[in-house]
Amino acid sequence: MPVSIRSGSSTDTIFKPPLARLGSATHNIPAPGLSAAFQQVSGVSIEMAAKAWFAATPAAVAHTIERLAEEDAASLPLLGPAARRRLAAATAHLSFRPARPVIGEGMNAVYQEFELCMNFPPTGLFVTFASAFERLIDASLARLPAAPVTRPFRFNDLIVQRYERGAVGITPHRDHLRYKSLIAVIPLSGAARFFVCADRAGKAPREVAAAPGNLILMRGPGYAGRQDRPFHFVRDITRRRLSLGLRYDADAA
Repeated sequence: MPVSIRSGSSTDTIFKPPLARLGSATHNIPAPGLSAAFQQVSGVSIEMAAKAWFAATPAAVAHTIERLAEEDAASLPLLGPAARRRLAAATAHLSFRPARPVIGEGMNAVYQEFELCMNFPPTGLFVTFASAFERLIDASLARLPAAPVTRPFRFNDLIVQRYERGAVGITPHRDHLRYKSLIAVIPLSGAARFFVCADRAGKAPREVAAAPGNLILMRGPGYAGRQDRPFHFVRDITRRRLSLGLRYDADAA
């Protein structure tokens, strides 16, 4: 039975994991987060799952998290080829819908061209992966002398996006204020370019490595007490791009 999720766009999507009032249009994740939710559903060891998923070590991820103190976004290789291909292949079984082509008005308008999925089987591959990834992030934070975000860390928002070759992508925008601490984007396949920039006009763009299998991390409000949010955009889709996004939505907590 698919999890019921409130619909939205790239800037207002929300993932509601299993266990709390299944079948309700809005149901909240348990306090321990995705990892505890998945363990209760299946009894699978997250530590064992992590070894199968990740090429990056907690130490490498911790270093990338630290870089966000000086950089709006940072990237590192995360997934091995087999894990990446497995996730990309699993998107064939998801139900996608078109994103709204325009969000906002006038100078604040954001133009986007992609399809998205926010409905995931509660014991399926993407919830399994999100559980393991959540634990990897928390283990990485534990290595830092002073974690810049609250621990234990958890995600409660999951989205898969599909950009066709030649699509516009998404113009410069910031994620909503309710998405806190850390924002994660993991390209799974295809080719596109990911940038952070100074404003909605796209000034001072800086490209962030976005090869399939990379982890792109961005600051959210609450990172080291900061409230700024980076502008970012995706363009130049030369091969169909699949990407996975994970965030923490404070309004859904």
